[in-house]
This record gives sequence, structure tokens and C-alpha cells, in this order.
Amino acid sequence: MKPFISRLCRRSISLHAFTFVTLVVLLPGAVTAEPDLSEFPSHKNVVDITDVKKPALHESIRDPDFGSKITRVTDISQVKGVERLRHYYAKRNPFNADESRAVFVSSDGYNWVFDTITWEPVRYLPLGSSDAEVHWHPTDKDKIFLVDFGSEYNISRMFWLDAKTGKKELLLDMEKFGFIAASGMMEGNPDKDMTVYAVAGNTKNKKTEIALVDLNERKIISRKEVDPRWVNDWISVSPSGKFVVTMGEGFSRVFDRDLKLLHTLPEGSYGHGDLCLTPSGREALVFDGADLQLNGDRNINIAWLDSGKLEIGTRIGWGATPHVSCRNFDFPGWALISTQGSDSWSERYKNMNFEIFWLKLDGSGEIRRVAHHHSSRKKGGYFAEQHAVTNRDGTKILFSSNWNGEQVDEYLIELPSK
Repeated sequence: MKPFISRLCRRSISLHAFTFVTLVVLLPGAVTAEPDLSEFPSHKNVVDITDVKKPALHESIRDPDFGSKITRVTDISQVKGVERLRHYYAKRNPFNADESRAVFVSSDGYNWVFDTITWEPVRYLPLGSSDAEVHWHPTDKDKIFLVDFGSEYNISRMFWLDAKTGKKELLLDMEKFGFIAASGMMEGNPDKDMTVYAVAGNTKNKKTEIALVDLNERKIISRKEVDPRWVNDWISVSPSGKFVVTMGEGFSRVFDRDLKLLHTLPEGSYGHGDLCLTPSGREALVFDGADLQLNGDRNINIAWLDSGKLEIGTRIGWGATPHVSCRNFDFPGWALISTQGSDSWSERYKNMNFEIFWLKLDGSGEIRRVAHHHSSRKKGGYFAEQHAVTNRDGTKILFSSNWNGEQVDEYLIELPSK
């Protein structure tokens, strides 16, 4: 469940040995669209992966099985001395407000800003830690909300970061509120308008607390002592900002803004998942149902935050190891699912393995199958997991892949828009 950088290294980052000249070409203001999924298949038959040559850097191909356009956008030659260059995780949108920039992470823990016209690096972000939580502002194309750690890794602070200049403005020093460390556990997100953020951490009096932070007022709205097992995976506020969700040791829990516990989801509500929004404003935790088999099978499960009720999204393969991305706030009602598919288990039930597809959250079980990602964890380990992530309007998808080889690179899917 944990994204890879926290497993990669815990160290203070010094200045990189070199920088890039900032490019001046910017995209105009983003226009909200939504993907046209009508031409992508919705059946659930087995579709074997057609072997296709790995694209060269900046080369585009058509997925031979589902028809989507795929462009390779990174190569390790773009940053000196690294072994991979990819986005962070399925739950963190790499694109800025007007999609003129995207953030990728290199194998040494640096966060790099890329220009999305040239798909070349512009600069690295001056962060204090490789475990920093980096979130683009939803309307300001140069602004980043940053949860960063001090050199001793026992103090966490929140900043506004200017992605062009590297200048940081302190927002909150969590030490002043009695925390030794406090963060979204590397998987949290702010609400869709970036007004609140949920954190969990240890306090100076040796307790575990969760808190909801008002980013505009620069204060803690509410805080609560909890069993540390409740939050040993992640904590996040929902897209609307109405709910706080924690995941830990077999259970997920739903709180309101005052951190009153509303629902403890059934045992097994634990696994890769994201908090998703529907057109009506309802919100759900969409997650892997391997440990909570509602009908005795492996499914993508949907847990509604307002009621705590669960339902089945769609069946997947037993070895699928899915990830979920619901960063598509301007295209609500769908969850982006990407499956790894264990190489050794793929014959048991291989439908939708090694695949990227949309799941509709209306109870119909409708899917739209977008691409095979051609990445093998068996050959590339954790870093080769695809972790497909969507932009805000669902028209762009980024995923990582070793293309059935060794080197992990980043790929872009561009979907037709309505």
C-alpha cells in the first residue's frame, strides 16, 4: 500500500549537482473536458496482450488491443546518473493546474518538474526530504502544497512552494502543535479545492493523533487521539472535505470533520484504494477486495463514506494486484483501475490483468478498457508497478512500465475528449 519513496530512502536531500534552464513555453489556461470512452470496449472477456515494441523516448504508438494513444515521456538519459524516472503513485496527480508541468521522481529521491510540451526536465524541487508530500494547487499553476521534513526526520512542516523559483513560505510548523511528526502517511490528499488536509503522527507526549488542518486559516480544525493501528497505512480527507478516512491493520474508518467516528468498515477493508467522487457529490473508498470478498470472489469494492455500505464494483483476476486512482474530480463517477497481474498466477483467472481501465461507480459494473501497460513486476520489482494515475478531467493517464524488460520509464495515455 505504501508508495515507493518512503521505502526507497530516508535522508536529507542536498542540492543536485546540476540544473536545467527553465523553459518559458507554457500552455494556455486549461479548459475542462471529459474523455469520450464510447469507443473503448466494455466487455469483460479475456484479452491477451499483443506483443509490441517498446516506444522510443517521445514516440507515440496505438495500443493494439484497445486503441488508445500511448507516448513514452521519460528516459533515464534525461537526468544524470539515475536508474528510473517515473511518477510517484496512483493517488497523486502529477499535473499542475494548467497541465503545462508534471512532477516525476528519480531513483535517487529527487522530484523533477517536467515541461509537458517537450517532456523534458525543467528543474528539480528543493525539498528537505525524499519523503515529502507534493501536491499541485488546483488553480495556481506554479503553486505547490508541501509537507516536508527536517534534516533530523523528526519534525514536519507545511509550506506553500513556488515551483518556478523554489521559494518556500511556511504554512504550519506541526512541532508548535505538539507533534513530533505529522503527515498524510505518503498517501493522503487535500480536498479537491485544497482547503483542508488530514494528518496523522506522533506527539511529544508519546501519543498517536490525527488532525484536520485548515490550509487557508493555517490552523488545526480538530484533532483526536487514536490507536496507532488505526493509521499505520494512511490518512486522507475526502474530495469534498466532508470526511476523513484512515486505513490500518485490516480496517478502514470514516470520520466527519470533527473527527467523530462514523463508520468502521468490515475487517478486510484494507488494500490499495482511493477516495472517489460521484456526479451527485457522494463519495466512496474504492479498493481491492482481496481481503473482503463480498461474494467469495476477488473484486474491486466500493464503500460509501456517508452510509458505510459496501458493494461490488467489478470482478478482477485473483493475481491482479490492482491500484486505484480517483484524481479525476472534473470527471466524477469513475475510478481508474490498473492491475499488475502476478506473472505466476495469470493463468488462474487472467481477465483484466496487466491492464488499465475505467470503472463506473453507479452500480452497473460498467468498465471501459483503455490499455495494456506491458510492465512486469516479476522482472522489475515494486518500481515496475504501473500505478496508473489520472488528471483532473480524465483525459490523460500516466503510468510507469518496464515494458517487460528492466528499465522503468513513464508513459502517457491521451484519451479523446467529448
